[in-house]
Amino acid sequence: MNCVPSGSLAAACFAVRAVTDPSIPNNGGCFRPISLTLPEGSLVNPRSPAPVNARSATIKRITGCMLSALATVLPERVPAPSAGELLVMAFGGRRRDGAPFVTGELLGGGSGAGRGFDGVDAIETDATNCMNLPAEAMELEAPIRIRRWSLCADSGGAGEFRGGLGQLKEYEILDDLDGALSFSHRGERHVVAASGMAGGGDGAKARSVIHRRDGSTVEIPSKMVTELSPGDRVIIETAGGAGWGPPARRSREALAADIANGKVSTAEARRLDDGA
Repeated sequence: MNCVPSGSLAAACFAVRAVTDPSIPNNGGCFRPISLTLPEGSLVNPRSPAPVNARSATIKRITGCMLSALATVLPERVPAPSAGELLVMAFGGRRRDGAPFVTGELLGGGSGAGRGFDGVDAIETDATNCMNLPAEAMELEAPIRIRRWSLCADSGGAGEFRGGLGQLKEYEILDDLDGALSFSHRGERHVVAASGMAGGGDGAKARSVIHRRDGSTVEIPSKMVTELSPGDRVIIETAGGAGWGPPARRSREALAADIANGKVSTAEARRLDDGA
């Protein structure tokens, strides 16, 4: 069994445990009722030489689809869709003195809101649980400077309960580089946003852009392998989680706290208020 069908089984096991009684210890009986139909040649059971590299992104989207299906029969147990994104990046090359370096980066997005709670900002959800790389660690390992790192305001879906925010991170390639730097980007949610539930708003889509030293820009279409040179900058915005419930029902106190904490801009708050 290759990694994609096995990932489908992992996604199914996660989805079943997420909606069943959490007090039950994991055991074989929890998963015995699960069966999978994986048509050959499909995304979940590809034929060689189909590309299967972005496994974590695939597992997350499969998990999200399963949970959304279960939400139709267990709406009280399933929150709105999350960003469904584990952005995986890798940077590699040689310094001027010939020393090689390779460093990776993992970035999460926002989780979906649910009945009675907001989504969580910049977190891993849906079958993965990875830590991000501290800025100091990356700057020690590679000729890269982290220029900005923050939450993405307005990226969480609006609602009675707000979706979690994605994050923004900006990388600058420094001069201590012999030749070009190899860069791979395996993201998700660049085309289809997390859909709001019970009247909630959609989360923001992901966006990744390379700003070249010569002033040109390159939009990254979720998956890409390219080269970076000194002076180039990569700006990443991960996706937000979806909102739950009509935005007009959000309490004034909660919205005021969102604005005070920089999670919702005043312009977005006014737009929501006008829409109400």
